[in-house]
Amino acid sequence: MKKVIAILVQIVLVAQVVLLLVSWLIAAAMPQSAVRSLLSSEGIRWLFGSLTGNLATPTLLCLILILMAVGAMRKSGIRHLFVRATYRQRFAQRVVIAELVLLFIVLLLLTAVPEASLLSVTGVLFPSSFTDSLLPVFCIVVIAVSLSYGFVSGRLSTCEDALDAMSSGLSRWRGLVVLYLVLAEFFESLRYVFTAW
Repeated sequence: MKKVIAILVQIVLVAQVVLLLVSWLIAAAMPQSAVRSLLSSEGIRWLFGSLTGNLATPTLLCLILILMAVGAMRKSGIRHLFVRATYRQRFAQRVVIAELVLLFIVLLLLTAVPEASLLSVTGVLFPSSFTDSLLPVFCIVVIAVSLSYGFVSGRLSTCEDALDAMSSGLSRWRGLVVLYLVLAEFFESLRYVFTAW
């Protein structure tokens, strides 16, 4: 998988360089066209000025949270929740089920009762602030439940173990973050070059 991601990153970087040159050639050959050059003074200002905005998107945050949740699940041992277990693991299973029930009740109270806090201004659930944050909330719940399972079952014992568990997904799948970053910049560059003001 790492090889595939590395090849994809290289392809996107080459495509970015080609886009730089092609946008310059088209803009130079056909000045009346709507194509904007990335190598013009305006294009270079755009490249430098919008880099942070192009990369810092909600998609990046969701990717990071998903990778943290995967790492926490993997290191805590919660993936094997329903296999034959020791007494400690069975107790940890009960704790996780109790946490999930409690979280479900809280979310139900925040969304299902009339005039609930997470409903939209018009009183509907779709779209609302709840649906806007559904994936991050799900990832945070997975992280919290995984860590509590890990601590109660004995797989995790210190805060360092918890930090290692959450960051293990990031370190294992770090290539996806790099791929996202180069893809996001390439996509925004395409939009800049071929979208007229």
